[in-house]
Amino acid sequence: MVLFFEVLCIFILGMILAAVVFDELGQRAKQMRRVQVSGYWDGKERRSAERLNITFEVKYFTNGKGLNAKSMDVSTSGIRLVLDEKIVKGTPVRLELKIPDQTRPIKARGEVMWSDEAKDAEKTSPKRLFNTGLKFYALQKANEKILFDFIDSLRSRKA
Repeated sequence: MVLFFEVLCIFILGMILAAVVFDELGQRAKQMRRVQVSGYWDGKERRSAERLNITFEVKYFTNGKGLNAKSMDVSTSGIRLVLDEKIVKGTPVRLELKIPDQTRPIKARGEVMWSDEAKDAEKTSPKRLFNTGLKFYALQKANEKILFDFIDSLRSRKA
C-alpha cells in the first residue's frame, strides 16, 4: 500500500514537472517569435522613391478590359490603386493616369507588385476593395516629364 502511494506521488510530481517544462518552452517560443518580428522591419522606408498621398482617377487595362480605379499614392517609380478586384502579382497592367490640370491622361505600363484587401477605414463603398501596388516599367518621355513635374510640385507644396 505504501509503495502504491509512493509511485502515485512520483507520477504526480512528474506530471507537474512536465507541465512546468512545457510552459517554459512555450514562453521561450513566444519571446523568440516576437524578437524575430520586431527585428524584421525597423520602420525605415525601403522604397526607391518617396510616395505622396494624392487621389486622382486612373483607368487600368488588364486581360483586354479597361476599368476605373482611384489612386491612393504615387511616386516616380510606382502607384497604389484601390481596385474592385485582386490582381495576381506579376500581372502586366496598362494605365491611364488623369493628372489634375492635364487635358490628356498620362499613359504608362506597370506590373503588379502586391495586392491586399483594403482595411475597413480605407473603404469608400460596401464592396470588397483591394489596395494594389504597381511598379512603372514603361513611360513615354513626355509623359514621364509631366508625371515627374507633377510630383515635384506636390513635394514643394508639402515642404
